[in-house]
Amino acid sequence: MIDTVSVVKERRTEVRKKVKIGFLIKIGRMFNGRGIVKDLTHDSMRLECPLLFKPRTTIQSREYIGQSIRLMFPSDGITINGVIAWVDLVKGEGAIRISNTSDDNRWQKIYEKT
Repeated sequence: MIDTVSVVKERRTEVRKKVKIGFLIKIGRMFNGRGIVKDLTHDSMRLECPLLFKPRTTIQSREYIGQSIRLMFPSDGITINGVIAWVDLVKGEGAIRISNTSDDNRWQKIYEKT
């Protein structure tokens, strides 16, 4: 018998690099906070930000998906704009697809050094 829980097709085409990079986050004018990038590829990253991605009575996980998000990395002098791809409200995590950066060359260097 096959354990269907352990048979999961990997959707990523690129291996994620494990990192621990602090960031500031801004979503519209309503939310500012801090978090940590847990892993990344050249065009996506998984974020840990319990203040943002936590269970709320009025917001469900599907309501986050597709929302624009802006991450600022003050120590690297770069801003990344993206779109929320998924969230896990129990773990306080989410992932974004990167739409653009304030400096593509700097982002490439950050990605390559990790």
